[in-house]
Amino acid sequence: MLTTTKEAERRVAVAREEAKKDFISCLEAWHKRQSDHQATLEASFDLNDIKAWCVNVWDDYPEEGTTYAYVEMPSVPNCISLDVLLHLLTYGRSNCLINKAGVSLNLRFQDLSSVYPALIGNPTGEYSLFKRWEITIVGASYEALDQVVYGMKQAPMYLGKPFDVISES
Repeated sequence: MLTTTKEAERRVAVAREEAKKDFISCLEAWHKRQSDHQATLEASFDLNDIKAWCVNVWDDYPEEGTTYAYVEMPSVPNCISLDVLLHLLTYGRSNCLINKAGVSLNLRFQDLSSVYPALIGNPTGEYSLFKRWEITIVGASYEALDQVVYGMKQAPMYLGKPFDVISES
Protein backbone atom coordinates (compact mmCIF):
# COMPACT_ATOMS: atom_id res chain seq x y z
CA MET A 1 0.00 0.00 0.00
CA LEU A 2 1.35 3.38 -0.96
CA THR A 3 1.16 6.30 1.44
CA THR A 4 1.50 9.98 0.88
CA THR A 5 4.42 11.97 2.19
CA LYS A 6 2.13 13.70 4.67
CA GLU A 7 0.85 10.36 5.95
CA ALA A 8 4.40 9.02 6.32
CA GLU A 9 5.42 12.17 8.21
CA ARG A 10 2.37 11.81 10.48
CA ARG A 11 3.26 8.18 11.25
CA VAL A 12 6.84 9.14 12.06
CA ALA A 13 5.60 11.93 14.36
CA VAL A 14 3.23 9.49 16.12
CA ALA A 15 6.03 6.92 16.53
CA ARG A 16 8.36 9.57 17.95
CA GLU A 17 5.72 10.72 20.42
CA GLU A 18 5.09 7.13 21.55
CA ALA A 19 8.84 6.51 21.96
CA LYS A 20 9.14 9.73 23.96
CA LYS A 21 6.28 8.70 26.26
CA ASP A 22 7.81 5.23 26.71
CA PHE A 23 11.20 6.75 27.58
CA ILE A 24 9.66 9.19 30.08
CA SER A 25 7.76 6.32 31.67
CA CYS A 26 10.97 4.26 31.99
CA LEU A 27 12.84 7.26 33.39
CA GLU A 28 10.13 7.95 35.97
CA ALA A 29 10.08 4.27 36.96
CA TRP A 30 13.88 4.23 37.41
CA HIS A 31 13.81 7.34 39.61
CA LYS A 32 10.95 5.85 41.65
CA ARG A 33 12.95 2.65 42.21
CA GLN A 34 15.95 4.74 43.29
CA SER A 35 13.78 6.76 45.68
CA ASP A 36 12.18 3.63 47.14
CA HIS A 37 15.63 2.07 47.58
CA GLN A 38 16.89 5.16 49.45
CA ALA A 39 13.81 5.08 51.72
CA THR A 40 14.51 1.42 52.51
CA LEU A 41 18.17 2.19 53.27
CA GLU A 42 17.20 5.10 55.54
CA ALA A 43 14.70 2.96 57.44
CA SER A 44 17.15 0.11 57.97
CA PHE A 45 20.38 2.09 58.54
CA ASP A 46 22.06 1.30 61.86
CA LEU A 47 25.21 3.21 62.82
CA ASN A 48 26.25 0.26 64.98
CA ASP A 49 26.74 -1.79 61.80
CA ILE A 50 29.44 0.62 60.60
CA LYS A 51 33.03 -0.14 61.56
CA ALA A 52 34.59 2.57 59.35
CA TRP A 53 33.47 4.97 56.62
CA CYS A 54 34.83 3.55 53.36
CA VAL A 55 35.55 6.37 50.92
CA ASN A 56 36.88 5.55 47.46
CA VAL A 57 38.92 8.14 45.58
CA TRP A 58 38.55 7.38 41.89
CA ASP A 59 41.96 7.30 40.24
CA ASP A 60 41.15 6.34 36.66
CA TYR A 61 40.97 9.77 35.02
CA PRO A 62 42.94 11.98 32.61
CA GLU A 63 46.18 13.51 33.92
CA GLU A 64 45.54 16.93 35.52
CA GLY A 65 41.84 16.20 35.34
CA THR A 66 38.91 16.08 37.69
CA THR A 67 38.20 13.03 39.76
CA TYR A 68 35.98 12.34 42.74
CA ALA A 69 35.61 10.60 46.08
CA TYR A 70 32.45 8.86 47.25
CA VAL A 71 31.18 6.70 50.09
CA GLU A 72 31.54 3.15 48.82
CA MET A 73 29.11 1.42 51.16
CA PRO A 74 25.92 0.11 49.55
CA SER A 75 24.07 -0.02 52.89
CA VAL A 76 24.59 3.70 53.60
CA PRO A 77 21.80 5.98 52.34
CA ASN A 78 22.59 9.16 50.40
CA CYS A 79 21.54 11.41 53.29
CA ILE A 80 24.21 9.83 55.52
CA SER A 81 26.77 9.81 52.69
CA LEU A 82 26.20 13.55 52.31
CA ASP A 83 26.95 14.13 56.01
CA VAL A 84 30.06 11.93 55.84
CA LEU A 85 31.36 13.71 52.76
CA LEU A 86 30.64 17.18 54.18
CA HIS A 87 32.71 16.23 57.24
CA LEU A 88 35.52 15.00 54.98
CA LEU A 89 35.25 18.04 52.67
CA THR A 90 35.48 20.48 55.58
CA TYR A 91 38.50 18.64 56.92
CA GLY A 92 40.11 18.35 53.47
CA ARG A 93 39.81 22.05 52.75
CA SER A 94 41.64 22.86 55.98
CA ASN A 95 44.33 20.17 55.67
CA CYS A 96 47.79 21.60 54.86
CA LEU A 97 48.93 18.52 52.94
CA ILE A 98 45.84 18.57 50.71
CA ASN A 99 46.16 22.34 50.19
CA LYS A 100 49.80 21.91 49.11
CA ALA A 101 48.66 19.39 46.50
CA GLY A 102 47.10 22.27 44.57
CA VAL A 103 43.68 20.74 44.12
CA SER A 104 40.23 22.20 44.59
CA LEU A 105 37.65 20.22 46.57
CA ASN A 106 33.93 20.68 45.97
CA LEU A 107 30.69 18.78 46.49
CA ARG A 108 28.26 17.56 43.84
CA PHE A 109 25.30 15.25 43.47
CA GLN A 110 25.91 12.89 40.56
CA ASP A 111 22.88 11.45 38.76
CA LEU A 112 24.16 9.29 35.92
CA SER A 113 20.68 8.97 34.42
CA SER A 114 21.11 12.55 33.20
CA VAL A 115 24.57 11.77 31.78
CA TYR A 116 23.66 8.46 30.12
CA PRO A 117 19.90 8.59 29.51
CA ALA A 118 20.13 5.95 26.77
CA LEU A 119 20.81 3.33 29.47
CA ILE A 120 17.33 3.83 30.96
CA GLY A 121 15.07 0.92 30.13
CA ASN A 122 17.99 -1.42 29.50
CA PRO A 123 18.38 -3.67 32.57
CA THR A 124 22.07 -4.27 31.88
CA GLY A 125 22.69 -0.57 31.32
CA GLU A 126 20.62 0.55 34.31
CA TYR A 127 22.87 -1.54 36.55
CA SER A 128 25.69 0.95 35.96
CA LEU A 129 23.56 4.02 36.75
CA PHE A 130 23.54 5.63 40.19
CA LYS A 131 22.63 8.72 42.14
CA ARG A 132 25.09 9.73 44.87
CA TRP A 133 27.01 12.53 46.55
CA GLU A 134 30.65 13.01 45.62
CA ILE A 135 33.57 15.24 46.53
CA THR A 136 35.11 16.49 43.29
CA ILE A 137 38.88 16.82 43.21
CA VAL A 138 39.82 19.30 40.50
CA GLY A 139 43.33 19.64 39.05
CA ALA A 140 44.78 16.48 40.54
CA SER A 141 47.87 14.91 39.06
CA TYR A 142 48.51 11.34 40.15
CA GLU A 143 51.15 12.61 42.58
CA ALA A 144 48.76 15.17 44.04
CA LEU A 145 46.08 12.50 44.35
CA ASP A 146 48.43 10.45 46.53
CA GLN A 147 48.70 13.46 48.85
CA VAL A 148 44.93 13.92 48.89
CA VAL A 149 44.33 10.27 49.78
CA TYR A 150 46.98 10.37 52.50
CA GLY A 151 45.54 13.63 53.87
CA MET A 152 41.97 12.30 53.88
CA LYS A 153 43.11 9.23 55.78
CA GLN A 154 44.05 11.60 58.63
CA ALA A 155 40.49 12.95 58.95
CA PRO A 156 39.02 12.85 62.45
CA MET A 157 36.36 10.25 63.13
CA TYR A 158 32.77 11.01 62.17
CA LEU A 159 30.03 9.82 64.53
CA GLY A 160 32.70 7.84 66.34
CA LYS A 161 33.76 5.93 63.23
CA PRO A 162 37.17 6.23 61.49
CA PHE A 163 37.71 6.70 57.78
CA ASP A 164 39.02 4.00 55.47
CA VAL A 165 40.05 6.04 52.41
CA ILE A 166 41.07 3.94 49.42
CA SER A 167 42.16 4.59 45.87
CA GLU A 168 42.15 1.49 43.70
CA SER A 169 43.45 0.79 40.22
